Amino acid sequence: MFNNQSDEASKDELRKRKRRKAQLQAYAVLAAGVLVVVLVLVGIFSGIGTIIKKSGEKKIEQSAGDKKSEKKEEAAAKEGTSETETQQSQSIAEQVAEASANEPEEEIPVEELEKEALRNYVGSFIDSMTIEEKVAGLFFVTPESLTGMGTVTAAGSSTSAAILQYPVGGIVYDTKNIENSEQFRDMIYNTKSFCKYEVFVAVAEEGGENSPLSTGGLVTEPIIGQKEIGETSKGAGAYSMGISVASTLSTLGINVNFAPVSDVALVENSVIANRSYGTDKAQVLSMTKNMLKGMSDQSVYGCLKYFPGQGDVTIDSGKGRSTSKRTKADLESYEYEFVKMAVEEKVPFLMVSHVSMPEITGDNTPASMSGVFMTDMLRTELGYEGIIITDYMSKAAITRYYKHADAAVMAIQAGADMILTSSDFKKAYSGVLKAVEEGKITEERIDESLYRIFMLKYKNSVDYSSIMEAEQTAEETDAADANTGTEDTEEAETTEEAEVLEELENLEEENETSN
Repeated sequence: MFNNQSDEASKDELRKRKRRKAQLQAYAVLAAGVLVVVLVLVGIFSGIGTIIKKSGEKKIEQSAGDKKSEKKEEAAAKEGTSETETQQSQSIAEQVAEASANEPEEEIPVEELEKEALRNYVGSFIDSMTIEEKVAGLFFVTPESLTGMGTVTAAGSSTSAAILQYPVGGIVYDTKNIENSEQFRDMIYNTKSFCKYEVFVAVAEEGGENSPLSTGGLVTEPIIGQKEIGETSKGAGAYSMGISVASTLSTLGINVNFAPVSDVALVENSVIANRSYGTDKAQVLSMTKNMLKGMSDQSVYGCLKYFPGQGDVTIDSGKGRSTSKRTKADLESYEYEFVKMAVEEKVPFLMVSHVSMPEITGDNTPASMSGVFMTDMLRTELGYEGIIITDYMSKAAITRYYKHADAAVMAIQAGADMILTSSDFKKAYSGVLKAVEEGKITEERIDESLYRIFMLKYKNSVDYSSIMEAEQTAEETDAADANTGTEDTEEAETTEEAEVLEELENLEEENETSN
């Protein structure tokens, strides 16, 4: 009787130990499973399925092995030849590290890193600006419209006060602002010194009879026009002109030139015929590209103008409404090729004309106020990322049909980044500010244009080499931290598995002693 009770007690104790053994095995499997889930969540996908399968098989073999296989494993362990135990010594973390090491890291192009660094840099300016400052930054004005004075040939207290109140994005000068090179240079220098933010300083130097540099007496020899270059020389002539013009502008403190004209003269009596490189599209495209390249090589920003072109227009937008009967297919055959070049060459400015194209829009809305041209075509279809600027908003094609404020608001809503010389800057400025306050234009839309403007203005102000070094240091630090974390995980995993195995061996010994 007592022997039976003792046997039953021994069996109960054995069952308890076996349950304890099974629990420990389950805990080991659970711990491994949790680790795998964590690794999956942090994004290590390649090879993980195989690793999980192998880990699961090893744990299942451990928990489901019968007494005979366990004894064989124990014997093999004592002899140091057990393959299962050798595999168990390699943790899941080690296997994942091996799989990850074989995956090539995706390198971010230096150009993208520099672009992001510049965006962060200018973002610090934009985030600190008031909405009034932001709106002012979209305007390119004449010194007269800014100060409210007559012809401006010097920059003093009036200019300083005006720029402090209206920190405009750019100032454009003309022949009337030029007396001599020293006067002109001093005026530009003083104007820049008053500015809170970087400012664009521009002229429209296409050469020819209306050349500001020639008529202002700033060059000793007249600058030939684009038509003459097209008739007498090849692409090299346009490049040389770009170099010559830009070098002179740069010494004066001018960093933007609203040139060259990229229109193809489609009809003999078009308003652009005397300002175009010619009638052959390939020649005009080549010369336009070379002129822009020459200016860029002298650190002066050029401007592709116009889109859409005025090759078939016979009424100048300075005198009234300019209308073209061409279709979208016509634009695709001509203007699209020039914009694609501008995209490829990263031309910083693109000027949108006041041409109305009812065959495309269904009405007489000027392209400079139409989202069809600026947003749909230039941005979405052609991928132009530079600054879209309107033609001079002081022209009759605008002033005869629209109020100053309405024209400026419509242009920005349509996709323009900058408004060029509204006839009444302050009315146009107030109109845009009111549109933002009323929700017709969002502040995010204003910021979108400001980022394009500021990223051009400040692109040479960022120490990219220091940023790249900081980025490299951060990557090395992250890699070192990751390696340390892996080593800690491996050590913890090895210790945990050793403890589990030791406990299982002790239970087995106790089980054999009881039997």
